[in-house]
Order: sequence, then C-alpha cells, then structure tokens
Amino acid sequence: MQARVDEDFARALVEHDAVVLGLDGPSALVREGLRLVHERAREAAVVAAYEEFYGGQPAPLPTGVAPAARG
Repeated sequence: MQARVDEDFARALVEHDAVVLGLDGPSALVREGLRLVHERAREAAVVAAYEEFYGGQPAPLPTGVAPAARG
C-alpha cells in the first residue's frame, strides 16, 4: 500500500508521533494507522448490527443493571 502525505505532516508523524507512541519509523506508523482504521471499521460494523437487530431502539440492559440517570 502507498499513500501520499504532506511533507509537514509526514515530518510530524515521524519526528513526534512515532516517538511518543514508541513506533520505529514510517512502516510502523503506517501499520499502526491501518490497525486503528481496521478497529474503527469493526466497531462501526458492530454498531450497525446492533442498530439493525434492535430496529434503532436501544439494546436492553442486562438483568440487574439500572438505567443511567438522565440529567
């Protein structure tokens, strides 16, 4: 996979973000970014499945769990 990234953004990713996250270079940054995209997609798919299954209504709470107070 390849992506074009603005030079300033690429520099910030490599010089700052990779260091903060303990990632070793551009390839590690790309792998982490793709992992996060994949995680978001999986979460979105679960949300869509719940919404479809429950017809847009909130999922029922487990037995013994009180609804959150509204305020």
